[in-house]
Amino acid sequence: MKKLIFLLTAIFSTTPLLANSITNQELLKACKDSGPGPQNFCYGFIIATANAAQFYRNIADVQDEYVDICFPENLSNKELVNLYIVWGAKNLALATSPAFLGVSSALSIKYSCPEKKESEKKSTT
Repeated sequence: MKKLIFLLTAIFSTTPLLANSITNQELLKACKDSGPGPQNFCYGFIIATANAAQFYRNIADVQDEYVDICFPENLSNKELVNLYIVWGAKNLALATSPAFLGVSSALSIKYSCPEKKESEKKSTT
C-alpha cells in the first residue's frame, strides 16, 4: 500500500491536477448529502476510482507491485461508498488530502489481495 500511495502522490504532485483536485472532506460532504447531484458525484467519483485501480492492476501492474486491491464478486456500489464514508470518518487528519488517494487507501485496506497477504505471512515466518 505504501508503494501505491507513493506512486499516486508522485504522479499527482507533478501535475496541476493536484491543485484542483477534490479533497476527502469535499467528497465526504457530497457522499453525506442526500441531494441527487452530490450523491451522483459521490458514487461516480468512488466507482471511477475503483475502476481505475482495477484497470491499472489488470493491465499495467502485472507484477502486482503497486496496486493491492482485489474486489470480491458481487460487490455493490453502495458498499464501496459506505466503505469510503467509514474510512473518511476514521481518518479526519487526511481531510485536505486528495480524495483519489483517500478512496484508494480505503479500498486497499479493505480489499487487499489475499494471495499477497499469504505470501507476506510466509516470508515473515
